[in-house]
Amino acid sequence: MSALRELQTDFAAAMFAGDAAKLLAHCAGDPERARQGIAAYRRSVLANLAAAVQATYPVSENIVGGEFLAAACRRYAESHPSRSGDLNAYGDQFAALLADYAAAASLPYLPDVARLEWLILQVHGAEDAPAQDLSRLATAPPESWGELRFRLDPAHALLASRWPVVRIWEVNQPDNGGDFAVDFRQPENALIQRRPAGIAVERLGAGEQALLAALQAANTLGEAVEQAISDDEDFDLQGALQRFIGNGLLRLAY
Repeated sequence: MSALRELQTDFAAAMFAGDAAKLLAHCAGDPERARQGIAAYRRSVLANLAAAVQATYPVSENIVGGEFLAAACRRYAESHPSRSGDLNAYGDQFAALLADYAAAASLPYLPDVARLEWLILQVHGAEDAPAQDLSRLATAPPESWGELRFRLDPAHALLASRWPVVRIWEVNQPDNGGDFAVDFRQPENALIQRRPAGIAVERLGAGEQALLAALQAANTLGEAVEQAISDDEDFDLQGALQRFIGNGLLRLAY
């Protein structure tokens, strides 16, 4: 192992495993002073990482409270070293931690709420889609539409949940008008999309979810519609196309 690699490994052990013994061997001067400095730096690193995670999940914090979420974020920081200099990319496995977090066992919907919040962050920072010309769609004969392929706007994400994640997200927004009723028996699919007015979080019907997932997997429109009807026999293709082309989600692939 190279000297630099060894130093990096020992540094990571000191920061995330709390084992500073090997790192101390690289330090000159008073060992006790070095130990105190490493401990202080470790506290700072973990606090910064935990704060970055906590800032990503305001709805989860509103549900469980700041102290609870801070403890979970600290647990995450201790067990998940950052692999990027961009803290906006840190926290992608937090929902998985919540799923195994004993203190959150009474809130089985919380991991999916966290997944929704993580996707909101990713959509917010996604690349812009290029401008598109829909003239081909307007001139294509209806009988050929089944062979068309669509790309989806890169600034979007889909989430299928066994919980009412969109409703939970809605009731925890600052502009909620006071209706906090949530039917936890109702599963929901979510569309997260960045639009000119900001991030939109909307419900998707089963057929709409199936249509978009199939198109995202590079299926033709005809194949995607078959999947949508399989999942929802009342699927409204015309309404779905009007909705998703109108909001810029569906883009013709050339």
